[in-house]
Amino acid sequence: MVLVKFSVKKVSQHGRTGRLCYKKHYFDTPLLFPVVSLVTGTTAKGGGLWKYILQMDQSNSLLRRNLPVLSQVLHFLDFIPNKKNSLASWRKLGIKRRYSEEVFPPVKYTAPLFLDSGGFKLLWNNSIDLSAYGLSMEDGQGFQSILKLQQNFGGDIIATLDYPLPPKLAALEAKERMNKSLDNAISAALSLQKPSQWKPFLYVAAHGQDRDNMSNYVKQVFDNFQREDLREYPFGLAVGSLVPLRGSNKNTRIIELIRGLQESIPENRQNITPIHVFGITGSLIPILAYFGVDSFDSSSYVQETRSLSYINPETMKPQPVLEMEELTCDCRICQKANLEDIQNALISEVSGQPVHNGHYKSKYYADIALHNLEMDFRIVDKTREAIKADCLQEYLIEYTKKFPNLQPVMDAIATEDIELKIRLSRTLISVPKKQEFNNNEQVISLKYKPDDFNIMNNGYAPLSGKHIMLIIPCSAEKPYSNSRSHRFITKRIEKVLGDVTTSIDKVTLSGLYGPVPEKYEAHEAVMRYDFLLDPLDKAQISLVTERLVNYLKRHSHYYHACIGYATSKAYRTVLEQAAQEVSYLQVLPVKPKSRRMTEFFRKENVAELVEQVNLALNNAEVSPE
Repeated sequence: MVLVKFSVKKVSQHGRTGRLCYKKHYFDTPLLFPVVSLVTGTTAKGGGLWKYILQMDQSNSLLRRNLPVLSQVLHFLDFIPNKKNSLASWRKLGIKRRYSEEVFPPVKYTAPLFLDSGGFKLLWNNSIDLSAYGLSMEDGQGFQSILKLQQNFGGDIIATLDYPLPPKLAALEAKERMNKSLDNAISAALSLQKPSQWKPFLYVAAHGQDRDNMSNYVKQVFDNFQREDLREYPFGLAVGSLVPLRGSNKNTRIIELIRGLQESIPENRQNITPIHVFGITGSLIPILAYFGVDSFDSSSYVQETRSLSYINPETMKPQPVLEMEELTCDCRICQKANLEDIQNALISEVSGQPVHNGHYKSKYYADIALHNLEMDFRIVDKTREAIKADCLQEYLIEYTKKFPNLQPVMDAIATEDIELKIRLSRTLISVPKKQEFNNNEQVISLKYKPDDFNIMNNGYAPLSGKHIMLIIPCSAEKPYSNSRSHRFITKRIEKVLGDVTTSIDKVTLSGLYGPVPEKYEAHEAVMRYDFLLDPLDKAQISLVTERLVNYLKRHSHYYHACIGYATSKAYRTVLEQAAQEVSYLQVLPVKPKSRRMTEFFRKENVAELVEQVNLALNNAEVSPE
């Protein structure tokens, strides 16, 4: 018998409510799964803020509240060393049992555990050696390794191993990846049909580049699951590749993809096929529920916390917690929280031991995170109640007034929803013509390799008159100079030092190619590749480091100073390893509080960079205009 059952309770004209049944426990949909990291060490006691989010607080921790959670099955790669048998106990006993036996008081977790496949983790790094963990991602073995890991961990709900589609991926590559995702889904379903006590509810990962693309993919899914050997196994659809599309001008594309998915579900399957959306939460929840999406997941509550952002309960927008004067929220977390204690803990220099009031700093990060999560829960709860009361459309119209950035999405919905269009015409919200998408965007490819661009083979020589080589990590947006991170650094330097950027030679550190001088940012191989350097990809880190060292040795004599600025772990590792071989490379910030991208924008770190740039310019006797 399948561990989790889904049923629709009410189908409204707009949206629907349902129920997940798991071992006599019931969870109403629409439902939000908080994304959590469960395997954060060799024991279930964990560490950092996850200990507090999951189990330390007897009344507010997620596992003790028996809330359904979602975990990306490969998240342990960020916590457990790549050593033989380091994962053995987790695989032998499973996640729930370890939390029950190793944590005091024991965690009696009886909610369904949703384990995603980790496909996004492997998007750019499917060649990472995971053999120490007993995993093989080689062709034909990946889905089996992931499925076995999901079983060992004790997943009650699982998603099939997929191949996510980065935005603007070449159409042929997208088709190839979608076919692989479909093959994995079929193979996983066939494996689950075999006699076994483990029968998780299966979500088939669904991807598409546009509405028709998604529609055709979903049709293929249902066509394949009509086979005699698959027909009886229940499954849902989990929509992926949406996170990179977030943004006011891209949310309409998300809606088009959901429409493509919905219109291809056979009528006799609509009320037994739950729809989950990966990585989308917050303000889009009511709109997606309007189209019949049943569940969501969120990691943003933790991401916002790491940037010290607290979701305002009135505006539902993040605000700096260190600048707040009082807590006006009445959520279950804030009722017990003390703002002064939180602020004092966050600015404390104490590390690795309790701060002045007896708690670890992680406890206060967890308080902010759990508050932020409560704000998402409130949106889901209000959405569910609106569906039950048959007033989701009215709720959406009022909701959009509060979040005007959603107006383009409502406009796009109204082009095919006459009733909504009429209602919108009676409000102050305008309904412009259907938005046309720009089809001339730069197409990217995942097939570029390191040898497709190597500056050391280009006969390049730096321009004269440059006094500082500034090395900063690459960005997803191309050309690099147009990206938020690169523009941020340029503006901060100009704001403090004036027009001195003409004396700075910016070199981008590409995770695929190594050094890329600004002159080559428009090179085809640089503009069209898509790659993210992973801290576990030791071979690629070694290659990028070697290229950077060779570049520095060949060209450093052109400059008075060579400065590298990076905070994310992989790119920081490259700079630090290069500095061990070329002592004149200065790596900043000297002591970042953590190795995360959020540190890149921290005021103190940027101020340190600006100070060192100014010092180098003074040594070179360059005066700002």
